[in-house]
Amino acid sequence: MTKRNRILAFLAALSSISALGIPSAATTFAATSNTFTTINGDHPITAGAPMNPFNATPNTFMGYDEMQLAWFTNSANNENDFIPGLAKSWVQNKAGTSVTVTLQPGAKWSNGQPVTAQDVVTSMAIAFTQGDAQAFFLGSVKALSSNKVQFNQLPGQHYNLFMHALLQSVIVPTSVYGSQLPKNIWQLIDTSQYAGSNKAKAAAAAKAETQLTNLGKKIAAFAPPTDVSAGPFVIKNLNPGEAYLTKNPYFYAAQNVHVDNVIFRNYTGNQQIWNYLISGQLDQAPFTSMPTNILQQVLHVKTNKELSTPSFVGAALAFNQSAYPYNLLAVRQALAHIINRQDVQKVGEPVSGSVSEYSDGMIDAATKTWLTKSQINSLDKYSYNVALATKELEAAGFKKQNGQWIMPNGKPWTATIYTVNGFSDWIEASKVIASEMTSFGIPTQPSIVSSYSEYLQQLAAGKYPIGFWLNALGPSAYGTFQRIFGSPDGYNVVGGKLQYSPASDKSGGNWLDISKEIKLLNGKVINPGQLTYALNNMNAAQQKTAVAELAEAANVDLPMITLWNYTNVQFVNTARFTDFPTQTGVLDNPAGVWMALGYVKPVK
Repeated sequence: MTKRNRILAFLAALSSISALGIPSAATTFAATSNTFTTINGDHPITAGAPMNPFNATPNTFMGYDEMQLAWFTNSANNENDFIPGLAKSWVQNKAGTSVTVTLQPGAKWSNGQPVTAQDVVTSMAIAFTQGDAQAFFLGSVKALSSNKVQFNQLPGQHYNLFMHALLQSVIVPTSVYGSQLPKNIWQLIDTSQYAGSNKAKAAAAAKAETQLTNLGKKIAAFAPPTDVSAGPFVIKNLNPGEAYLTKNPYFYAAQNVHVDNVIFRNYTGNQQIWNYLISGQLDQAPFTSMPTNILQQVLHVKTNKELSTPSFVGAALAFNQSAYPYNLLAVRQALAHIINRQDVQKVGEPVSGSVSEYSDGMIDAATKTWLTKSQINSLDKYSYNVALATKELEAAGFKKQNGQWIMPNGKPWTATIYTVNGFSDWIEASKVIASEMTSFGIPTQPSIVSSYSEYLQQLAAGKYPIGFWLNALGPSAYGTFQRIFGSPDGYNVVGGKLQYSPASDKSGGNWLDISKEIKLLNGKVINPGQLTYALNNMNAAQQKTAVAELAEAANVDLPMITLWNYTNVQFVNTARFTDFPTQTGVLDNPAGVWMALGYVKPVK
């Protein structure tokens, strides 16, 4: 599963656990007093999908049998703060262009074979076929010894998130996946990385890229006959209703794991997960969008406990400025003033959301980390103010006739707000916003797109003048502003260089069509797309200045209105297990990681 697909799967799960699976069967595996029961928050169990982490919807489980080099702590101000995984330690050179990783001593696969540097080299070769390695400008990988590996960026690149992305790479065994790679794989990778002007070499690079893409599809479809795991657990059985995992005796920290078995239950939607929680059947469940009355029922079970940590993700209403009248700043500002974000959040995300105070592209916690008090005070909060919205529209040439706003072109203003089937929080929020806009004199209706994949395709094609979007995808500054001033605005990195696609180029993915130049309050004009890209090559002081300018640009131009900030709410049940972690860095990882660190013990 590519990192991009994994992120999209996580985002879909964040807004609402999607109903992609088939009906859950009854429990078929014998549960003991030391069996931990949960669900997979990325997606339900996928009938017929392989036990292959590179598949789009794999039957593997991150942190349980699927392992990374390290686990991110979701730090707001340290993007390289990690918990060791298969990597015991890592060292980055001063330039940030080279990282040397030392593997855990005694790490073994579930078949008893050692985890070696060659396994890492194989895994990174596969990452090139999935497009992951290119995303963080990986140039070369070299095994220095049986348990030490060196990674180097492409010459001439200085990507600040190089180590951040590298350490989150999935590692698989050469004994299983090595046969899927051609013997000349690294020669193919080297050829594909050419970015010069020599026509013959450029043609060879394009051909090599195509070969890697085709190879990636083959590897994603590969179905290993058994699960070979380097994690705390290994899959023993799968059926359409459940996955049954047992403790991996060869896990490098097996002595820390106090759970013998894990059962992942399938589900068909939110309602089924709510029922599991209300009946006390789950020992842990990740975030699931739910209304307040359901939360009360879940917590009515005395042994159910709620755990909350900050989540660097926001829900926003985004505008396609290629579509009239949303190219007018006054229109975007007026809509910000007529949308009551408090009312929207109460209906859309009452359990795991908090009202966004600032529409600056970041969640409020990040704003307070990156910006000074004076910078924060300069931001327009766009408070609910119908009178001000009226004044702004009239100044822009809009007129109200018989209770409906008429646009400057003489046509009545009507609107449609697009959301996604299964994203219950977005759907409910869109109803509230549509009602508010209609009451103000803009007849508005919500429209639900059948699937998230279709929504993304239509969004990229510029089909939706107003649509919901997950923004503030941090905590890294680049990840945050790339959600606005990056690919959605036509800025893409191709061959290690930034390229811009206008909205008129429907293949370029520019559906926001933000002005290439935005004037800040002090009169300075910036190109937000270029500045966002430059974040990856800046030191900490330079980033702080750039982030302040990008936040102001998002606040001044208002390409989207951040409605609420998500909170990572999950549930645990203390009837069967105790000693759950409480600190943010650990809680942000799968429960399998908790167990590997010595947490989660059966009640005696």
